[in-house]
Amino acid sequence: MKILVSYDGSGGAREALKYALGLKCTTEEYYIVYVIPTIVGISASFDSYIPQSVYEGQDKTANQILEKAKKILDTEDAKYELIKISSNGEDIPKIVLTTAREKGVDLIVTGTRKLRGFSKLILGSVSSGIIAHSDIPVTVVPPKE
Repeated sequence: MKILVSYDGSGGAREALKYALGLKCTTEEYYIVYVIPTIVGISASFDSYIPQSVYEGQDKTANQILEKAKKILDTEDAKYELIKISSNGEDIPKIVLTTAREKGVDLIVTGTRKLRGFSKLILGSVSSGIIAHSDIPVTVVPPKE
């Protein structure tokens, strides 16, 4: 079995990774995917300039997030690939699903932040988007309270 873990460094993502590693006796490879979110300008009515340093900062953050996942993975005897993808304006759930299909995974494991109300409206829910559009089984793991 191949498992893709949608990973953003949150508590739910860490729990999702740990859950997926609990299935290692039946798993041949893990794909740990971090999607760099799109930077949104302050208004759609005019172009905004975003300095290169902001993009470099996002890339550095992505590397740090994946390095934390690597530390967890390295404590286990598991074959894995870390994948960093820039969203370039595309929906994160769509990118996760495209990657899962390309890698031929059998299961997607994702965490949840348990967003509610205004936070869910503004930030969205990657796990909900994955579930809504996936033709691959999805397991959603909550963060520890």
